[in-house]
Amino acid sequence: ARLPADQVSRLKLKWAFGFPGVNRAFAQPIVVGGRVFVGSANGIVYSLNADSGCQHWSFKADAPVRAAITIGRGSGTTAGRWIAYFGDQGATTYAVDALTGELLWKRRVEAFLGAIITGAPTLADDTLYVATSSGEEVIGANPKYECCKFRGSVSALNAATGEVRWK
Repeated sequence: ARLPADQVSRLKLKWAFGFPGVNRAFAQPIVVGGRVFVGSANGIVYSLNADSGCQHWSFKADAPVRAAITIGRGSGTTAGRWIAYFGDQGATTYAVDALTGELLWKRRVEAFLGAIITGAPTLADDTLYVATSSGEEVIGANPKYECCKFRGSVSALNAATGEVRWK
């Protein structure tokens, strides 16, 4: 932000936002085009005005959203739109119109019960790369669970449609 060290002590709170019904926040916010995009532990993704904190829209994912959201220009059938791409802790990837919150597509990239997305998707040209890991260490607390069934993956999705190009 190019803020000189001697001015840090002068910073004042401009606005605050509370996540309704949530007792923790673990998603990294991203600021693009005067908006703050952030996911929450109850699966709600918010688009907030960066100057006022007022909510533009919210979107309910199927599971908690822990990773940062990636914003990019649409391509193909979504050309001309700004798209918010993100994943949830159920291994589902979403493309949502960044201005309106309208769902454009969603795709579950892993069927394994413990698969999760905890990293921001990466957009390159018209391909969205999504990395999955797992919460297998939690499932492994069950003494009847046979360990080490999942090793993670990277999926390349068509950014306009969500179709899997390769995995």
